[in-house]
Amino acid sequence: MAPPPAVPEADHQDDDDGIPEGTGVDLRVAVRRLKARNTAPGPDGLPGKAWVLASEALGPRLEGLLSACLERGQFPLRWKTGKLVLIRKPGRPADSPFAYRPVVLLDEVGKLFERVIANRLAEHLAGTGPDLAEHQFGFRKRRSTVDAIMRVRALTTGDAVARGGGCFGSVSRHRQRLQLHALELY
Repeated sequence: MAPPPAVPEADHQDDDDGIPEGTGVDLRVAVRRLKARNTAPGPDGLPGKAWVLASEALGPRLEGLLSACLERGQFPLRWKTGKLVLIRKPGRPADSPFAYRPVVLLDEVGKLFERVIANRLAEHLAGTGPDLAEHQFGFRKRRSTVDAIMRVRALTTGDAVARGGGCFGSVSRHRQRLQLHALELY
């Protein structure tokens, strides 16, 4: 897992492309989240705990690798390749295709890189903008499912309903996303 060859300094201009250099803070935050999980290893066979234990020694090399990927705008194909595992659902007949839940196991290093990118995007959107919509709960710091449920309750018992309006929702099973719509009638 050697990092890609260094990008020549003359071609490297962080100020012009707006991509900040990778920092140890980005990596430490991503590794700390990895530490809290006990996940199965991806195709490379390295569990998250191995990355946590090796992060002290591999930190600078991994940071250089992730920085090079950011600079080049590349997400290595190997990190996108997963291993499909079927987990049997309890109480279902084994010969039924509905008895299994598919799970794709990905390499932990790819998950680290995704977390670095997600954290940077969230910081950029919150700081520089455009910020995410006020009613967006997923992928936002200090927002949770409880906040979304409280919003649903407010919509269903709030002014719109009192004035003769209504509230309806739709759930996309594929995306597991709840979309709420309030009808305001005056």
